[in-house]
Amino acid sequence: MRDSNGMISIKTMEAVRQISEQLNPCPDLRVQPITSDTRAVVVIWIDGLVDDVRLQDAILAASRLISETKRIRPHRLFAVPGVATHAVETVSEATKALLNGCAITCVDGINRAQAWHVAHFPARSIDRPENEPTLNGPQEAFVDNLSLNLSLLRKRFKTSEFKVETREVGTATQTMVAILYHKAIAKEALVHEVRRRLEGVVVDHVVDINQVREFINDPRFSIFPTTEETERPDRVIAGLLEGRVGLLVDGSPMCMMMPVTFSMFLSSPEDYYMNYSLALPLRLLRHLMFWASVLLPALYVALLTYNQDLLPTPLIMSVAAQHSGIPFPTVLEALGMMIAFESLREAGTRLPRAVGQSVSIVGTLVIGDAAVRAGLVSPGMVIIVSATGVASFTLPALGLVQAARLLQFPFVIAASLFGLYGVLMLGLAVVGRLAALRSFGVPYLSPIAPNILGDMKDVVIRAPWWMMRTQPRQFEPKRMSRLGVRPRKSRGTRN
Repeated sequence: MRDSNGMISIKTMEAVRQISEQLNPCPDLRVQPITSDTRAVVVIWIDGLVDDVRLQDAILAASRLISETKRIRPHRLFAVPGVATHAVETVSEATKALLNGCAITCVDGINRAQAWHVAHFPARSIDRPENEPTLNGPQEAFVDNLSLNLSLLRKRFKTSEFKVETREVGTATQTMVAILYHKAIAKEALVHEVRRRLEGVVVDHVVDINQVREFINDPRFSIFPTTEETERPDRVIAGLLEGRVGLLVDGSPMCMMMPVTFSMFLSSPEDYYMNYSLALPLRLLRHLMFWASVLLPALYVALLTYNQDLLPTPLIMSVAAQHSGIPFPTVLEALGMMIAFESLREAGTRLPRAVGQSVSIVGTLVIGDAAVRAGLVSPGMVIIVSATGVASFTLPALGLVQAARLLQFPFVIAASLFGLYGVLMLGLAVVGRLAALRSFGVPYLSPIAPNILGDMKDVVIRAPWWMMRTQPRQFEPKRMSRLGVRPRKSRGTRN
């Protein structure tokens, strides 16, 4: 076998053998000779990676060029109308072009080949967002094809300031990764930092955006997400216009946005497609539900174990009556119910969608009722654990939901050991950790800590669009105004 970095042979059959040996075994490799009275010409491609119609058109066009001239000139043969091409000189370049969906033309007597860009990779059609559904607003979601995802963005982002830089990541998969940013708004230092971290990703394969995220994240060991993943092109456009940077990975239907703050995970796309007065109570509800999903079981355990004097007498008598006959301590009762609820939720996620939701809902009801009837848990504990699960369902960001689910357990353990004092101490530690986190240099709790008064218009509340005249200062954008540049009036125009 010849060296993969060697030059392509000037003889067509030898060139075909070089490429075949490099890809062998490759049963879907196709070789099509083109009839010529002067020189031998072959076209090589991999079946399933090319557009058959465009390929046949290119072959016919090349055949006409060959038949119309007695002497084949390379500059004429390689100019196939309607098809973009580029020259390849080595076997490795030809192999890479074939794997990228190109067709290779080899001509006898010419020591280079020509790659035709006729790629057509299998991809699913554009559909509605599944993880971020909304009743109002755009209803298109990213797919698993990088080219289609970029077209969805360019359809909405009709400006030359929208920049796309591509990199290949993964020595085996050579996955294409695209860096997205608005040149006139995004801070150059942020774009440079994303480039630097992406260049530091050394891995043999990349099949999903999460692999890239774990390499470029700021804290290596943190349960809180420091990047935002979205499947909605409209959210990506909004983020780029704020001075943030996006990252698309070929084969992944998600776009990663950076930097991100904690308050962004409690906002939903629906907030921007309804009246601002309706978005206010919904955001307040999500902020309340996040802390309820983390603290509710722990507060219940603390009040029943150490701090019964804080409860009204009728309530403590009712709760004590429910717990009479329960063979387990309150903390074990809470941990058992929480583990059972998480197991049912995980089972519902792994099962087919048609039966997954039924299993998680019906299973929770049946097991909870059976446990109460058997005297293993109290009805109050079932209510608390169910309310905690419902509270976590109100959070729009999956990463924050998973963080809240994990935090429940240490809070319950702290409440069982030290009561409300333990809950308070662990809560202060969590808030301190959040304050110390940074996402690509941006404080995680901004614009609350540090306080940026101008950015508070889109944190707990969502101010009207006509009040949000400036970009978020926390991302240090180049251009602060959201109003754009107004065209000057001509002298002959009346007011």
